[in-house]
Order: sequence, then structure tokens, then C-alpha cells
Amino acid sequence: MDFAYLHIVTNHIPIIGVPLAVVVLLMGVWRKSDDLKSAAFLIFAGMGLATLATFLLGQGGEDFVEEVAGVSKDALHEHEDFAKLALASVALTAALSLFAVLRYQGLSFLRRRITSSERLVGDEVSAVSVSCFSTWMTLAVLLFALLSVGVLGFTGKLGGMVRHSEFYDRTQTTTDQNTEEADTEYGKGRRRNRGKE
Repeated sequence: MDFAYLHIVTNHIPIIGVPLAVVVLLMGVWRKSDDLKSAAFLIFAGMGLATLATFLLGQGGEDFVEEVAGVSKDALHEHEDFAKLALASVALTAALSLFAVLRYQGLSFLRRRITSSERLVGDEVSAVSVSCFSTWMTLAVLLFALLSVGVLGFTGKLGGMVRHSEFYDRTQTTTDQNTEEADTEYGKGRRRNRGKE
């Protein structure tokens, strides 16, 4: 029970956090700000850990949820399959982001060294410029992040189908309503009149 509850509480963190990091990264690209890009990459890394925690909590709560009446086991297994894809895509985004941040720190250190050398040598070294985030790295993180947003959103929808009837086929809701109608005199009369038509 505790694992299932914690899974329900934590699953919103990556579903909201990854798109938020995408927005921050796009702002960093638009403004050409290494600080914003770095912040986005750190958020992606944090979302990798949050997604892993959410996945493990879901695995822990699966046994409890399977025994609850009204739970669709097909939807539960489909949700689990897509959760694995979501974890893989977010983990890959987080790994690329960590690589970008570590590379940024290394190039930042190199930039500081070049700046201190400029003071000693003069203007000859001033033409040297170091780009901290390469275009291919930023685009790779952005593409995997957008893929993660889609997979996380669909995984969340499938998670809702485990219990929420509004995502189900309408036949189940209609069957429940017909059963309730049959229990009342008015419902019985309506069903008889429909048969005559």
C-alpha cells in the first residue's frame, strides 16, 4: 500500500519536471546562455533520479494494486511496459546532460586558464574562444528530452487507465448504468418500451 501511494505521489515529478527542463533549455538556446543550459541539464539529471525512484516505487506497489477490485490488469501491464521505455529515455537524457555538465566544467576551467594566460601574453591569445556547450550536444539532449516528454505523458495516461474509468472503453460504464437502471421500476419500464420499438 505504501509503495503504491508513494508511486502515485511521485509520478508527477518527472511528468512535470522534464517539460520544465525543456523550456529552460530552449530559453538557454534562444538567449545563448550557458548558465540556463547548465541549469536545464542539471534538472534533467535530477529527473533521471526521480524517474528511477518513481519506477521502483511502481514496481513495489504492483502486487498490492493487482489485488484491488476494479483494476485492469491489462492496463497495469501496458503501463509497466511503457514505464520501462520512459525510464530508459529519461535515463539517457540524464546521462547526456551529466556528460554535458562535466564537459562544461572542464571547458570552464580551460577558459579560466586561457583568460589568465591572456593577461600574461597580451592580445595575441584574445582571439581564442572556447565554446562550452557544443551544438550537437545541446540538440541531442533536446531531442531525447522531447522523446521523454511524449513517453512520460503516455505512460501517465496508461497509469490512469489502471483505475480511472474515464480512460476506459465506454462499454464498461454503459454496462454499469444499465445494471442500475434494471434495479429501478422506471428502468424496468424503459427497457420494456425499448424492446417493443
